[in-house]
Amino acid sequence: MRRFLNFSLLFLLFAGHGAVAESALEKEGHKAYEEILQGAPIYQDEKLVNYVKALGQKIVAVSSKPDAEFTFDVIDDETINAFALPGGYIFIHRGLIGYLNSEAELAAVLAHEVAHVTRRHHSRQRNAAAGSQFAAAVLGILTRSGDVAEAGALWGQAVVSGFGREMELEADESGADYLYKAGYDPQAMIDVVALLKDNERLQKKKDKVRGKKTRNYHGLFATHPRNDKRLREVIARAGQLPEQPDAELNVTPFRIATDGMIWGKHYGSRAVPENIYQDEKRAFRVTIPPGWAFTAAGTGIEGKKEDESARMTVMVKARTLESPSDYIKNQLIKNQRNIPLLKKSEPLRQNRLQGHTGMVPGNHGDKRLAVIYYGRNAYIFEGEILDAGASKKDVAALDDEMMAAIRSFRPVSKRALAGRQSRTIRYVKATSTTTFARLAQYLKLGQFGEEDLRVINGYYPRGEPKPGEWIKIIKKQAVPAGP
Repeated sequence: MRRFLNFSLLFLLFAGHGAVAESALEKEGHKAYEEILQGAPIYQDEKLVNYVKALGQKIVAVSSKPDAEFTFDVIDDETINAFALPGGYIFIHRGLIGYLNSEAELAAVLAHEVAHVTRRHHSRQRNAAAGSQFAAAVLGILTRSGDVAEAGALWGQAVVSGFGREMELEADESGADYLYKAGYDPQAMIDVVALLKDNERLQKKKDKVRGKKTRNYHGLFATHPRNDKRLREVIARAGQLPEQPDAELNVTPFRIATDGMIWGKHYGSRAVPENIYQDEKRAFRVTIPPGWAFTAAGTGIEGKKEDESARMTVMVKARTLESPSDYIKNQLIKNQRNIPLLKKSEPLRQNRLQGHTGMVPGNHGDKRLAVIYYGRNAYIFEGEILDAGASKKDVAALDDEMMAAIRSFRPVSKRALAGRQSRTIRYVKATSTTTFARLAQYLKLGQFGEEDLRVINGYYPRGEPKPGEWIKIIKKQAVPAGP
């Protein structure tokens, strides 16, 4: 069963047992945002991501805080969810987008999350999880190497309840108002609830057949029954647009933006370019500078210049709660005599990871030292010049090569290491003979393929597409690996 994670509840760490100063919440929200960017897989399809960002800002512009700064990101995960952090950080999972069928429905999800922020629900929430639980949950995400769902158990322990029925209805009410002002039919919010409930019914059926225990879904719109009278009342208050379906729903732009989007688990190829060193055990890779060779060495790796003028090692140790710069000072050079403060000290931030680098004295001039936090580990780079007669120019050039390798460090999804094919969403026009059963059989979608197609096209549990109608299909497609 697809596991539904209640990431909307990240705010519980911030809220305490009463109202919390908004500025403090925003700082904590930014901190959590940075943690998520470092640990969670962020979807890299610019077409879709830019579409989501633009749509999000369109909603913000008509909200009660049009001048507030909001940030929108898409998490590359199959679970169905969206959540907001204090400070205007909105995340939506790729998995949820795959179930939507129009721009209006996507706008409804984003408007709902924006409303949680504009109505200050984070500071009003009185149920709080302990900070240690939240930290454990964050580390769970950081160590799952691209698989958010594996952290589900930790999140379940760390977050217990949502904003609550009343706050969710408030978010619906404001969200519906934002939809109306942005030119969308507020009914789209009810449509999203309906499609999520359809998927919930299908998941229960799958679990029963497979003998699995059904997990309750506590995420987006979970407090609403399918025929929610109060929800319909707050939506109706937002207003009613004239009957112009294309203008209100914007189906075509949504179809263009989501065509080719990954469906389900995101796999990659095992093919690794020659200039890449990839550590499959620890799920990371670095780009090898020209004229260097990298090999495994003990618990880390070692790189050497072919003319033996320089070397660089990468060691893996447990990270601490201190910053990367403090880690270098306290864990790497504190006990070494005659070492002054780190020279040329600078932070590292690449591929959404946190690190630091600088220079310390070596046998033949200064040597490069760097640390990058990834998951529970600290990846320690140490590069030094071996040629005692190297000129300053040569030393500078060698250091540039070592820095290039350090800056190329990036996580690799364990799914990508599996070498399996991803599936993508594609759109086709139905003909007079098109049925979901035939499509599922032709596409080899398995036991529940027909029902999956029905859910993502809004035809669950019955009905067939009309001739000429654009419908989603799920198709296997290889995803090439890149450096």
